[in-house]
Amino acid sequence: YRCPGCSRLTCSLPCVQAHKRRTACSGKRPRTVPVALAQFDGNQLLSDYNLLEETSQVRESAHRLLDGFGCGFEGRHGAQLLPWLSFLGKAAERRGVRLAVQT
Repeated sequence: YRCPGCSRLTCSLPCVQAHKRRTACSGKRPRTVPVALAQFDGNQLLSDYNLLEETSQVRESAHRLLDGFGCGFEGRHGAQLLPWLSFLGKAAERRGVRLAVQT
């Protein structure tokens, strides 16, 4: 068995458990680390797809939460952003980072 988190080889379940305790390894592949095209397979595709789906769910949940507090979240077509988003955008701009807020 090769650990997806750190690529260490182990021989059995007790060895896997000992490895995780000893190294504090989660045993999970870091989801945002680039993967070489030669190593990209159906499992990688599924993992990437799941990450995108989870991100979408978090985004939708945040929008519902903001709407529940009466804070409209409209960043396009001349609408005003929430004050903290405007502040974040200006701080990013000062640091040379292009920040895009999508609704």
